[in-house]
Amino acid sequence: MKVMVNELRGSSSPVDSLFSVKYKRAPTSYAKGWRFAFGAADRTGEIEVSFWGGLDEQGVRRVHDSFKEGDIVRVRGTVGIWKERPKIDVNEESGSIQKVAVTDPSDFIPTTAKDVEALYQELLAIVDGVKTPGLRQLLDAFFRDHGFATAFKRAPGAMTIHHAWLGGLLEHSLGVARIAREAVRNYPDLDLDLVTAGSLLHDVGKMRELEVTTNIKIGEEGMLRGHTVLGEEMVREKARGILDEVTLRKLSHIILSHLGKHEHGAPKVPMFAEAAIVYYADELDSKANQFQRIKTETTTEDFRVYDKRLGEIYLR
Repeated sequence: MKVMVNELRGSSSPVDSLFSVKYKRAPTSYAKGWRFAFGAADRTGEIEVSFWGGLDEQGVRRVHDSFKEGDIVRVRGTVGIWKERPKIDVNEESGSIQKVAVTDPSDFIPTTAKDVEALYQELLAIVDGVKTPGLRQLLDAFFRDHGFATAFKRAPGAMTIHHAWLGGLLEHSLGVARIAREAVRNYPDLDLDLVTAGSLLHDVGKMRELEVTTNIKIGEEGMLRGHTVLGEEMVREKARGILDEVTLRKLSHIILSHLGKHEHGAPKVPMFAEAAIVYYADELDSKANQFQRIKTETTTEDFRVYDKRLGEIYLR
């Protein structure tokens, strides 16, 4: 019987279930022999699995090499707690990791819990409110195209950090648009339509950056070029003959600068107010989602937990 990641609770509880391999780390030595770890995932979340082997290094490496990223594996082990979060420990004497053939990967791909069609109708209503003819035509060219809409509704928002599930890109793009459009109310001289278009399209390149198999991962093009460059390219291709030169230049800049800082992967930093608003709206939506997810997934009775990206998180 398949046990989901979000059902794994309680230290020392046995587990025997199927998971997708999200990542895999190389074997390393420890006090009693050799070990390795990998990320096990399904549609409800992700958990780390540690395989604890003995002194037979080659035996541990054989287990390690018997499966790869993207495979489905049967894991027999014990639930443990590490840094106040659940993990799975597999001891070679009493547990096992075996690759299995699965024809339906739906149990292993996380999916939004929200109503995708309702979210998309809200997005289309926002598009309908855009008054600038060129921007409205461009947004229609994306979001009223049936093939694009179908793919966009299913696309994940990230591989791991935030909105990392099917439907996550729609959730996040709409969330950024809500926040950014509200912010513009404080600055009536700004271009609301430009902010709206930038918000809805800022992450469109993730449709080419991310690949979905038995899990979500970054493809080769995404790794080498990144979603900001890919997204700006997609918008420029679609905007030919639609946008005037200045508006296209501004929209391109919003997409290229929405990560805010060069060290975060932004080719450019925001250089005008509308670009800054989209950047901060993106940052707010992604950070709030991370805090919310960590609070939901953490099982400690303590009032706090530490996350390597966000630091101390208050849980009550």
